[in-house]
Amino acid sequence: MSNKFYAVSTGPYSSSFLTLQAIEVLKKCGTIFYPVTSSSEKAHVAFDCISSVIDVSEKNCIPVSFSMSKSEEKTRSEYEEIYKKIETELSVCDVAFVSIGDVSVYSTAARIARKVESEGFYVEFVSGVTSFCLAACECKLDLAEKDEEIRIIPGDAFFRSGKIDDVLKSGGTKIIMKSPRNLRNIIERIVEFDLVESAHLVKNAGYANEKIVEGRDILKLTEEDFLDAYMSVLIVSSAD
Repeated sequence: MSNKFYAVSTGPYSSSFLTLQAIEVLKKCGTIFYPVTSSSEKAHVAFDCISSVIDVSEKNCIPVSFSMSKSEEKTRSEYEEIYKKIETELSVCDVAFVSIGDVSVYSTAARIARKVESEGFYVEFVSGVTSFCLAACECKLDLAEKDEEIRIIPGDAFFRSGKIDDVLKSGGTKIIMKSPRNLRNIIERIVEFDLVESAHLVKNAGYANEKIVEGRDILKLTEEDFLDAYMSVLIVSSAD
């Protein structure tokens, strides 16, 4: 088991965010797995990031899709199928699995890597630019001054469980991600907590159609904005 598995971060959307380490690793891997989605516009974002920088013509590039099912049994079955393909490829070469953002944050690649490592293979994570760091930079924000707290929140999950209010009441900066279903509801809670002036919403950070909405302009968001909210990052400053 001398071949290695690399979970490789591509950064958000653009190849300009690929690190030199990521490029070096991808060049030496014979097989590259990449996730695909049902959206035609962003179907192969991670793959598009790397293929515009490195020559993939002689590499075995394998797309993998995830149904995003709430059924744990179906999800487990999908992952097992991917594990088998990866282990087959690892028998002949180094393998990379690319993922947008950073593979250490809400990443499918990280879950896959844990399973691969449990089977005795060497695993390495290659870090990258996170979407929320890019979003903060695009808004020219200092996420935390001295001794301030930063909380990264999966918005939909926290809204459903009723924990979003406690988060908004807390001090420090709140970074709210993964909110495609409840972004509108979360913004309504931000308004109720009188935090809208310190709120910054960035959609599709780093992409050609990036959109930044700040302060009370968030109240002018359209229905289309809420329908296409998967790649949105909402940053809310301290409640203090």
